[in-house]
Amino acid sequence: MDRNQILKEILADKELCEKYKIKEVSKINTTPPYNNKLVEVLAVIINENDNNLSENMIYKKIKNIHNIG
Repeated sequence: MDRNQILKEILADKELCEKYKIKEVSKINTTPPYNNKLVEVLAVIINENDNNLSENMIYKKIKNIHNIG
């Protein structure tokens, strides 16, 4: 399963899409630009995990996305 399929499978949950106002799941992919913060975070996790980055490095990237600490 490729990266885009993984993202679309996660976003197949209708409640999740309604809660975070995600539309047109079929057009969403794991490459920028992202139209939603949740999609961006999920894409970073999927992409970097596929690139064999450690959990700590992925966490740091997500922190940068949200400008946390």
